[in-house]
Amino acid sequence: MPAKPKYRLEPLLWMKERTLRQAEIALAKAIKEVREEEKKLWRFEEKKKEIQNKRQKARLEMSGKIASGQSRVKESQFHLGFIQKLKEDEAALEKEIDEQKEVLERAKGRMKRARRDYMDSAYELNVMKKHKELWMKKERQALSALEEKQMNELGNTVYQMNRMRG
Repeated sequence: MPAKPKYRLEPLLWMKERTLRQAEIALAKAIKEVREEEKKLWRFEEKKKEIQNKRQKARLEMSGKIASGQSRVKESQFHLGFIQKLKEDEAALEKEIDEQKEVLERAKGRMKRARRDYMDSAYELNVMKKHKELWMKKERQALSALEEKQMNELGNTVYQMNRMRG
């Protein structure tokens, strides 16, 4: 019986599987990076809301003291300085939020590329697997045809021998 034929593109199939695993890992890392950047952006926006709330509260407190006549000049200057500092903090945070949005967009772009690479690798691997299946089917058919031919020859030989005897 002949040796079982070996699929000649097996190393290429292994390479495609390895590429798929690497693309899968890269996609997972890109997704994780996007989530982390989204969390950072959310934290910055929460800090901005806190600063806005503090500023509003300080403004209300100051206007309440002024309306009741309990405010002194020094206290008013202190409140105005505090509100100005909160405005500066909010402006700085707004700048950080804009920068973080850019970072997030770049991370999303990397995630899209990683997803595309993963899909391409999966497609290429599926093509290779389908090719191997078709090759195996063709080999089985060739083997079946060979066995059938040998059985027919054997049957003819037995028939010829029986005819010669009888």
